[in-house]
Amino acid sequence: MLLEALSQGKKFGHPEVNEDSFVVIPGSGYAVIDGVTDRNGTRYAGMLSGQFASRTIKRATERFLFEQKSAEVSAAFRYQGPRAFIDYLTAALHTAYLEHGVLGDVEADWKLRAGCTVVAALEIGDRLEVVAVGDSGIRINGSDMLWVLKPLDDVTSILRRETWRYFEAKGLPAARCDILAGFMCWRGTQHQLAGDETADPGMVAEIEQRAFAACRAHLPNVPEAELMQLIRHGIEHGQGEFQNVIDKALGYGGLDGFHVPDRFIEHRSFARADVHTIELFSDGYFAPAAGFGVAEWEASFRAVEAADPHKIDRYISTKGTTAVALTDDRTYLGVKFG
Repeated sequence: MLLEALSQGKKFGHPEVNEDSFVVIPGSGYAVIDGVTDRNGTRYAGMLSGQFASRTIKRATERFLFEQKSAEVSAAFRYQGPRAFIDYLTAALHTAYLEHGVLGDVEADWKLRAGCTVVAALEIGDRLEVVAVGDSGIRINGSDMLWVLKPLDDVTSILRRETWRYFEAKGLPAARCDILAGFMCWRGTQHQLAGDETADPGMVAEIEQRAFAACRAHLPNVPEAELMQLIRHGIEHGQGEFQNVIDKALGYGGLDGFHVPDRFIEHRSFARADVHTIELFSDGYFAPAAGFGVAEWEASFRAVEAADPHKIDRYISTKGTTAVALTDDRTYLGVKFG
């Protein structure tokens, strides 16, 4: 067996705030977990909420996988399908809220909830069971890809791009465009702070119109009300209204300690003997590598950074690389079975 892994935090000089995690237990399973960027500075156990979720789910996954190696797996840990596995992880985060005395707070306000994605490959008997929630991905045998990106991110990314281009046309330097576009994407057009350059009513109206037109062209089947909800309220004030919601076109799944609908649980099952390589990765990698291994995936990462560091063109995103941080944390875990 060959194992290769890399986990790199986005903030330069601060590796301790990396919100990604990974799990390696040979013979039992593997996972990559991506903590959701905190919306308001909420901390649990001294960690930002996304890191708290990531570490909680990491520990729960490790315990689950260790139990699979027991001669007699207890009913609480026996793999009984993807639904039961995700319910187990959800319960672990729910219990963590209770232990830290914040359960009532997070039940009442989604903005306070910790969140993460997970992709796991579980060795269960003669099968490899792949279970995922969110936008972390896995590639099997170098070609079979499971990577579910959420269209909701396209809306806030387009809002950011249109703001970036607006200020670029005004002659502002790239660093300032990054900051102002980040304000708009994060807060939404209707929550800009008085006195900021992004609060001018005329500018706000133009950005709304541009973003809406671009979103409608890109996502023609999404109700206009959903597009405007995200444009006006952004990531901080609007995105949580779509998490684990099935009655909206832009609904998406995430682990936050509360029920994840079946719609958002991805599952694939493979004969273990047919699997030669698995590669799990968080969405800090914007393009899959040509080949296996850290060196290949880092080469892909560097190519993306060279082509679109601000993430407003080919690799449009809700954030870009700046002088103080990369676009996102990134984690790769590759396994070659011998």
